[in-house]
Amino acid sequence: MQETVPQEAAWKSWVGWAAAAAMAFLWFAAGLWKLSDISGWQLKLTQLLVPVEWSLAGTMAVAVAEVAAGVLLLRPAWRRWGGYLSAALLVAFMAHMAVNYQTLRGEDCSCFPWLERAVGPAFFWSDAAMLALAALAAWFAPKPAALKSAAGALCGIVLFAGAMLAIDRLGPQPGGAVPATITADGETYGLRDGKIFLYFFNPSCLHCLDAGQTMAQYAWNSEFVGIPTQDFDWGPGFVEDAGLKNVRLSPDLKMLKETFPFEDVPYGAVIEDGEVLERIVFWEEPELSETLRGHGFID
Repeated sequence: MQETVPQEAAWKSWVGWAAAAAMAFLWFAAGLWKLSDISGWQLKLTQLLVPVEWSLAGTMAVAVAEVAAGVLLLRPAWRRWGGYLSAALLVAFMAHMAVNYQTLRGEDCSCFPWLERAVGPAFFWSDAAMLALAALAAWFAPKPAALKSAAGALCGIVLFAGAMLAIDRLGPQPGGAVPATITADGETYGLRDGKIFLYFFNPSCLHCLDAGQTMAQYAWNSEFVGIPTQDFDWGPGFVEDAGLKNVRLSPDLKMLKETFPFEDVPYGAVIEDGEVLERIVFWEEPELSETLRGHGFID
């Protein structure tokens, strides 16, 4: 009897450690990935139906919570809190996807840099598996302790996240100089003279179509150049479906991506006399029209 208790305790400790380590690895990967591309994750959240005005706060809150959950899980004295935080995050993710399931079904919801996932049954099964790991880590964790040091660790994570936000907003923008000329409508077209709006779109992308239909309502004071990111031959049909007028179509995606290394479409660039005034990744109103009007590109 005296040997059974230590063996049982050791077994529980190993299970708790394994579950905690697995979840901590996943949280670190997810949270640090978000902090390394805050602007990109803002866009992804809006595509997952988070209001644009909440997208930055949502990105920062989720990233900080994920990294914090990973840190808490790795220290036994904090592990139960880490398990509770992990469970809260996973339940919140599943609840959001469930409420918006019909709209988001099939949409990309990848949270880990090496794993592509889409909203569907597999999303809920995988999150349920992670929820089980979080529950095991919390169940076999010792009684929580060292609250003050845990709070200090959280403050450190918040400061780190703030530094990453500053780099994202104030650091140098990726890309090079705007090319002097491209091909548009089969002719050489200059990009360093006057006001020019570049619109990168996938002709099969509903988000791109929605943005195009919104912009079709504007009275433009600039040239409008459309760059299909695939299926160039479908570009004219897309422009017609969107209701856009006087659009020049360019096949020079590869050249332009050296200046505008975006990942997701729709994507826009506001250019005046060869200078990039604004890079547009959010397409909600009234922010979109206010941005374009502020640069004098629309009435």
